[in-house]
Amino acid sequence: MFPFILLISSCFLFSVLASLIKFNAQFIHPIEQAFFRNLFSIFFLLPFLVKTEKIINEKKNIKLLFLRGFFGGITMILLFCSYTMIPLSQAMAVSFSTPLFMYLGGIIFFKEKTSKFNNFILIFGFILTIIIIRPDLEIKLGVILALIAALTHAIAGLLVKKISATESISILMFSMVILMLPITLIPSFYVWTTPQNINVYLLLITIALVATLGNYCWTKALSMTKLTNLMSFDFSKLIFTTILGLIFFNEKIDIITLICGTGLIICNNLSMLNLKKNEQNNSVLPNN
Repeated sequence: MFPFILLISSCFLFSVLASLIKFNAQFIHPIEQAFFRNLFSIFFLLPFLVKTEKIINEKKNIKLLFLRGFFGGITMILLFCSYTMIPLSQAMAVSFSTPLFMYLGGIIFFKEKTSKFNNFILIFGFILTIIIIRPDLEIKLGVILALIAALTHAIAGLLVKKISATESISILMFSMVILMLPITLIPSFYVWTTPQNINVYLLLITIALVATLGNYCWTKALSMTKLTNLMSFDFSKLIFTTILGLIFFNEKIDIITLICGTGLIICNNLSMLNLKKNEQNNSVLPNN
């Protein structure tokens, strides 16, 4: 049960992160926020890296870590921008193509076995998400950025799953922010605004802290169980962002969002009950 608690916790933290980025965009560009997110995260992660006896366990992972950092950096820039251009719930809903990409990737690249029930829950949840964004969905730049970010995020997630088999979580997270630092710094030069208020710096530090905690929960969850078991729970982000968007940004909630949001909650609960049932069945099986 623990990996699923971690994943839902990461969904909540990433929803809070999106709200902080959207609020802070009135003071500093989202691309520059991405740079500071990586910069401050280094200081949060450094104490954990010091305790690591071996930096990288396998040399072949170096190339994979670079790829993970590249796709992670692209994802961060695109997502941070999309949060400020369209409603949070819409940006998050578009991003739910990520679980579908990762789900399929888990089957294709990791040969993970799945069940008809898990297939149904994931596809049904994805359909509900499409219905939610349909009334307001137009060909907007923010939507396009969110969709591209969903694909690059899925690639980064599959790389995390591969690397986590031999590398520690601290190595995964620290290498990510180190590699993403120059990727987010270069485009920041074109939109740079030096923060003039201490409150802006405090917001940037908070963004880094929330992002680091969320990424830890997400990375840890991916390393503990199959992708096909986890992805249906990722839809809880929509519930969190919808509530936060309503409270802090006065983003409207229509009846379709309410009905489909309730459907997503039911999907998550059904997945949890199915998981618990499978664990109970496995626990009573005799040892060979």
